[in-house]
Amino acid sequence: MDIFRILSRGASLKKSKSVTTDYSLPSDTQVSSQKKKEESIKHQVDKETDFFHTKSHHSSEAKDDKIDREVAEGDKIPPPQISNQDEAALLRKANKSKVTGLDIPLPIGSFQDLTSRFQFEKKLLSNLIEAEFVEPTPIQCESIPIALNNRDLIACAPTGSGKTLAFLIPLIQAVLDSPKPSKLHGIRGLIISPTNELATQIFQNLEVISRSFLSSKKLNIAILSKQLANKLNNNIINSSKYDIIVSTPLRLIDIVKAGKIDLSKVEQLVIDEADKLFDHGFVEQTDDILSHCTNNSIRKSMFSATIPSSVEEMAQSIMRDPIRVIIGHKEAANNTIEQKLVFTGNEEGKLLAIRQMISDSEFKPPIIIFLQSITRAKALFHELLYDKLNVDVIHAERTPKQRDEVIKRFKKGDVWVLITTDVLARGVDFKGVNLVINYDVPQSAQAYVHRIGRTGRGGKVGKAVTFFTKEDSLAVKPILNVIKQSDNSNSTYSAWMEDLDKLTKNEKQKIKQHSVKRKQISTVPKVVKQKRKRREDMIEGSKRRKEEEAKAES
Repeated sequence: MDIFRILSRGASLKKSKSVTTDYSLPSDTQVSSQKKKEESIKHQVDKETDFFHTKSHHSSEAKDDKIDREVAEGDKIPPPQISNQDEAALLRKANKSKVTGLDIPLPIGSFQDLTSRFQFEKKLLSNLIEAEFVEPTPIQCESIPIALNNRDLIACAPTGSGKTLAFLIPLIQAVLDSPKPSKLHGIRGLIISPTNELATQIFQNLEVISRSFLSSKKLNIAILSKQLANKLNNNIINSSKYDIIVSTPLRLIDIVKAGKIDLSKVEQLVIDEADKLFDHGFVEQTDDILSHCTNNSIRKSMFSATIPSSVEEMAQSIMRDPIRVIIGHKEAANNTIEQKLVFTGNEEGKLLAIRQMISDSEFKPPIIIFLQSITRAKALFHELLYDKLNVDVIHAERTPKQRDEVIKRFKKGDVWVLITTDVLARGVDFKGVNLVINYDVPQSAQAYVHRIGRTGRGGKVGKAVTFFTKEDSLAVKPILNVIKQSDNSNSTYSAWMEDLDKLTKNEKQKIKQHSVKRKQISTVPKVVKQKRKRREDMIEGSKRRKEEEAKAES
């Protein structure tokens, strides 16, 4: 708004030929009305000249509880402090939250609401504000009070919706509320996640919001890295000094079985990316960890962006009267992500589609490209290097140090395009990713949601493009269902796809168990490839001859 227009409100700039003065005293109503108008103008000026949002603005109207505040849909917004079920229902409607279970606690309307309802640490609240976590997201509104009421929880919310904070805040508070009887009492808080990258990110967030307790040594936290595991195995450090540990399953199991970590005192267990940790390949490891968490009063939380019914049934079997929280749909992407399905005909068409996006200025970094295998990720990396793109690649064959270095460079902006497999599909928070490309169609709706969740995080707008060929006629169906459930009106797919039938149970199993066989990634003609191969063979043969001659001379 024009600042001059604000400052000139209520003043006439037109010249009058005659001025009539009224010397009578103004009534109380007139004074009150004038005062309110002045306050309103002052508030508007302050608000609209605070370009960097360094101040908090509260108009006198906002203080009046009788004034109805409305959202875009015309519903009333509940107050910051939720005190009854009617206000809770309003908040849940606004947040699209579905909460089921027995004796469900009221959600919070603000972080300040925690101090009035719980004996919440003021330092923890200060840490949140300093870290610029101003108000809770929908999943935090529901999950935090449930956890602080010591209830088991199954939570599902879109990627980038603040799930990490939703379990870290009550975890820290619960551990602080339960002081150690001795310095080496044992681990009381345990967080497990499927990948090292996600575990590292969780730990970094944990450090940020608990820093005042770390400096005063009221809290000791750790991530079970390779270095810490070695120290524990060599008895250099005793694990019982730590209050909270973040780890991946396999590394934790190895240390537990070696007798270097005791999980019998764990009071708070958080399973992040629960659908992955209860899926094939991880479920045995997760069961093993649960068998060592023998504390009768343990509270369990499970979080993910997607929770299939099979995983939910498994989770229910190990929990006590859990409360179930679903934000939006169980298998829906964030509504800030514009999704697009592109039919490329064949494998060569995918590379041509990328080059077309570049020429049409749709290829706006930072970008993440997902492929189904390490071999294909390497191949695309070399192809895009030929196109002189600022690109790098991450996959399971690269060392943790190499992967960390690439991630750092990508976050700093030194790398514009990051090619990867599903190793980076979960949890890792890249702020400001503009575009995600599924070069290969993922094998499930869950994998798709997690992949495209690398963009459109924290309320920002993002875009996800998925290439598919005739070989993907089955695998593309679950992706289409996710797009249909999306609230983003800009999402697009071809009209003929409306007639696709839903997958049968056998077809779903087939897709999950068998990856689509695809042609090699390359647009280089066969003749050129043969010439390159002959040249490489000649160079290699020349090197071998020189080595043999050198050996003969010596």
